Amino acid sequence: MKKFKFRLENVLKVRTLRKKIAEREAAATQNSLNHTEREIENCREAYAQSFEFRAAQRENVAFWHEVAARYQTALKTREQTLEDQKARLQAQLDAQKKQLRRTLKEERVLDNLKEHQRQEHQRESMAEEQREIEEIDILKRGRKT
Repeated sequence: MKKFKFRLENVLKVRTLRKKIAEREAAATQNSLNHTEREIENCREAYAQSFEFRAAQRENVAFWHEVAARYQTALKTREQTLEDQKARLQAQLDAQKKQLRRTLKEERVLDNLKEHQRQEHQRESMAEEQREIEEIDILKRGRKT
């Protein structure tokens, strides 16, 4: 019985590699997105705490008021920048997930083809083995008579 050999094995390996790369890219983008969301939350917390700081100052109220106002403006600007970055990352993640689904489908198609060909090879091998057994049986019967 001849060993099964899938002619498109190298193509399957390449598609599996592409799938793994797509998974890694999507995971890295998801991590960046999570980090950006944490940074946005930190900016919002710092902004909320900046009002408590300003209220606690009793000396040089005008100076601290200006410092706090600049700090709050900087926080709002940072938050807006992070929101824009989050939107870009989300769009990038959506595109990567679409690419990942496509690579998974391509790999699955080849896996199914490989399995189908393996089963066909097994059926053919079993049929060939059965023919050989029948041929040997016929030869044995022919010698006995």
